[in-house]
Amino acid sequence: MYWSRIAWLASVASLTPSINGQFSGWVENQVNSTMCYWHNFRVTTLKDTVYLDGGHLGWVRGMADGTLSPPYDDNNPYGLIPFLNFSTPFNASTNISTMLQTISKAPNGGAANNIALNYMGGALLGNNDEFFLYGGTVVKTSKSVTPDSNEVLGWMETQYGPDAAAFRQGFVNAQLPDDMTQYITFGAAANAPSENKAWYFGGYRSETWGPLYEFYPDHAYDPSNISNTLITLDMGTQQQETWSNMTLPPGIPSRANPSMVWVPVGEQGILVVLGGVTYPEYDNSNRVSQNVAQSRKDSPGFMENIDIYDIAGDAWYQQPTIGSPPQYAMGCAVMAPAQDYSSFNIYFYGGYDGLDQTASFNDDVWILSLPSFMWMKVSSGVSEHGRAGHQCVMPYPDQMLSIGGRVAAGNGPAPSCLEGDPPGILQVYNLTAGRWMDSYDPESWNEYGVPEMIHMMIGGDYSGSATMTTPTPSGWATSGLASVFNTPYATTKLQTYYPYSSMGPGNGTRGELNGGGGGGTPSWLAPVLGVVLGLVFVTAVVVGVLLYRRRRLLKKETPSEGSTDENGNRILSWVRNQQNDGKAPTVTTEDTNTQYGEMESRGITPMRSPGQPEMKMVPPSEMPDTPLVELMGKVELGDTRINNTGLARIHSPFASVPQTPRSISTPTSQSFFGNSVSQDHASSNNSSNGLPQLSSTHRPDSPPLGNAHDHMNIAAIANPNATPTSNHDSGHLRQTSDTTVNSAVASQNIASESTPSSHHRPVFAQAPVSPPLPVSPPSVANVDGKSADYVSHRSGQSGEGGANMGNPLRRSVFHENENDLGERGEDQR
Repeated sequence: MYWSRIAWLASVASLTPSINGQFSGWVENQVNSTMCYWHNFRVTTLKDTVYLDGGHLGWVRGMADGTLSPPYDDNNPYGLIPFLNFSTPFNASTNISTMLQTISKAPNGGAANNIALNYMGGALLGNNDEFFLYGGTVVKTSKSVTPDSNEVLGWMETQYGPDAAAFRQGFVNAQLPDDMTQYITFGAAANAPSENKAWYFGGYRSETWGPLYEFYPDHAYDPSNISNTLITLDMGTQQQETWSNMTLPPGIPSRANPSMVWVPVGEQGILVVLGGVTYPEYDNSNRVSQNVAQSRKDSPGFMENIDIYDIAGDAWYQQPTIGSPPQYAMGCAVMAPAQDYSSFNIYFYGGYDGLDQTASFNDDVWILSLPSFMWMKVSSGVSEHGRAGHQCVMPYPDQMLSIGGRVAAGNGPAPSCLEGDPPGILQVYNLTAGRWMDSYDPESWNEYGVPEMIHMMIGGDYSGSATMTTPTPSGWATSGLASVFNTPYATTKLQTYYPYSSMGPGNGTRGELNGGGGGGTPSWLAPVLGVVLGLVFVTAVVVGVLLYRRRRLLKKETPSEGSTDENGNRILSWVRNQQNDGKAPTVTTEDTNTQYGEMESRGITPMRSPGQPEMKMVPPSEMPDTPLVELMGKVELGDTRINNTGLARIHSPFASVPQTPRSISTPTSQSFFGNSVSQDHASSNNSSNGLPQLSSTHRPDSPPLGNAHDHMNIAAIANPNATPTSNHDSGHLRQTSDTTVNSAVASQNIASESTPSSHHRPVFAQAPVSPPLPVSPPSVANVDGKSADYVSHRSGQSGEGGANMGNPLRRSVFHENENDLGERGEDQR
């Protein structure tokens, strides 16, 4: 699968720009190159960038004729240090070489020769601002000349501490003390930027403590002797860094290729060393272990018993564990603390037994949880994906980035590429979920959560709260180690530089990669930015159109609160400005007031129900002894001035809005299968039914406004023999309803109407009691020796009203002054 993909890339190379990722060794007719493997290199992280130096880096050349070369290792003759910014996204199909930028250890980017050799193994010891290249072996060539054993190279990225005018970004040469040598390899490194310190544990050296050559025929240069040392680099003061060398105490054995992590426990943190082997097969040019039996006896104990160094106390401890994995070397490890620092989980991935390079390599992920010191395998891998000689870093609290590695040796002479299409040089592992991810997105991350199988074992939950705070079942090996774990670390010293903004991989040129550096605005930025901005603009236009249309629809559906026509306003204004000092003539009847009049007396303004369908009132037939009162034609009201205190807004029948229900009493009107039904809160039938009247203040000559009980259903009100209403008259009555507005039910929907016949008697549903309102209808006192309301008074008068007494639609003229309003009228004034 992988080789077919490389062949396809070669076949289309003439149509697309070539992928210039290979550092050197380009040959004629070569059109592309792809990373195949990368192992035994060293790595460090400065803020948001990971730097990778040395190691064996294999490339596969794609030729113009479609053929592929075997993996090729050029040994990095230009002394380049690739680096990768964590803001660069990638997925399984990304050509990793296009993502990397480089700096050169050689002057002016030329050939490194003996100035900047390519080292296998060793470490990059640093903090967040600088790093130093320490240890490792080199490949012996006729041109290579090894530097002195006490010389190391350092990279100054950024300045920290007191301002120094002489600071310049770049490489510097540093000197080691007389009792130290840089020729150590196969050790373990750990950096603690919060302490400005770094360490290199154990490893192997030559018999002479001199130069180390990889697989060299002269065994005097083999790294076959144990180095029982702990190297410390103190970077407290920039450009005044100090190195120190400590001999490991008895009981803390050195070994080849263990893993070491710094854990924020105690005053300055602790170093935890795990894994590694003795007598590895790669410490000599024959590639055969010098003592397999002893290695199998010693090495499993490096996982079972963990070596711990307390930095502040300068003391070593050893703590037993349970459930440990088998012996592994050349794996990688990272540490993820719980959010409350109640547990510290060390993830160990990959590696092999260090004795047989043809056996399957490890692809499992293990967790050593502290302080319980319990092992747990959280992911079971497959042998095809296993690797060794890789490195791991953490771009985010919940993610581990595995870089490079190699697979088990095959039967052929050429090394095999890593599994994947293209080979999986970069792999991302979700530490919380315990699974491998298909891609890395710098904008997708989260805080670390303790995996479920771990917090079920040690107690607590995803955020921490571990209840198992001592090693179980063994307990603490020493009280001194218990005291270290009971001393919290000042986490305020820890610095983070995430999240990172996604910038995408750059399309570097061959010259940039070979010359070291690169940079500038990537070529992909302009087209991508244009597409993104275009999509944003189109989306904004579409959203704007949709919002505009929605606003227009809402305007059509929602009635305006002050929408009346000019004629309605004129009537209202005219009625309010009439003056008359006399009593108001009224039309007298024995029936109850109309709904409209009752609403005026209660000071209630007819409500609109926004968004409800338009309601058409049925032209009512006049009921027996219940004359309908309306204003017809032009009415002379004389000089009467009506006090508008508490007066309802008067609407013209011609002022309705299509969206406004055509009823003054919209909220309580109902319809029952074709019979229009209204509820009357002030019916005179209350007295006939014997219902107790509600105690309230009202004029003695006015009908009561309500009672203490719900109104009863009225079985019959209409007279089937009543004269039907003409079309002209019914048009005037479309704004008239027998329903008052009850504040408790004002939000009810209006039922649809249907036309009742004169032979149907409407049935009224029971309605809740309306509360007493402040103003009662005025009445005319001492008319023919008794109190009478407007309707009764008007029916007994002659004149314009008397001429129309035979017409069931009698005219009504309202005259009112302030004296008619009683005590409540005085209060409202």
